[in-house]
Amino acid sequence: MRHLCMECGAQLSGDEIALHRKLIYRAAVNYMCMDCLAEFCDTDRKRLEELAAYYHRTGECILFAKQE
Repeated sequence: MRHLCMECGAQLSGDEIALHRKLIYRAAVNYMCMDCLAEFCDTDRKRLEELAAYYHRTGECILFAKQE
């Protein structure tokens, strides 16, 4: 299934969906891309990418697969 950003229509990655669910609403069915989410959260894309990498690395959130 293909998911699109509810703001700009960009195709979404798994990390973008996971971040939206983690930061906005766990049961969301519509999502924002990294850029739109960064704007909504008043931060930058780099910070969100670092946050996703942190969750992957630590395995702290089940929305993100742990990376070795």
